Amino acid sequence: MELRSDLRRRAELAYAHLVVDDVEPAEAVMLACDLLAADVDGESTVRLAIASTRSLPPYAAERMLRDMLVELGIPEPDPGHAARLASASICAQIMDGTLRVERGGHRLLGTLAQLGEAHADAGNEAVGRLLRLLDRLEYDLAGEADAAFSADLRRLASDLAAERL
Repeated sequence: MELRSDLRRRAELAYAHLVVDDVEPAEAVMLACDLLAADVDGESTVRLAIASTRSLPPYAAERMLRDMLVELGIPEPDPGHAARLASASICAQIMDGTLRVERGGHRLLGTLAQLGEAHADAGNEAVGRLLRLLDRLEYDLAGEADAAFSADLRRLASDLAAERL
């Protein structure tokens, strides 16, 4: 099944998040809806598209998303490539403000750690910077980001994006 390039990229990114990160149920449902709108109407796609974005549990979204991606013939990315794609996506979301910095920092740590497992030279300095930021968030800010923390995390995300994860 041939997908438009934008839908293929989104599906590949969704698979990357599935492999190394959390799946956001609403994002999975919206991808399925966009696929339906593009006349991609496999059984798994329809099942995910009609799911509730508010009440679909993450574990169910992951299972349904995997079924849909397999049905579409999207190959599962290797963990290193998946970590690179997911890290770049999270950095973009942190920079554009669509992902809360408190959550984004922790998600980024997870994907960078997996990137480091796949590529020994990847992200060591960034992980150290991120750990110091997250320690500050936890111990100095009681889990609530202030403007300085937000700016520092956005700067780190920008630096990582410039390195072309």
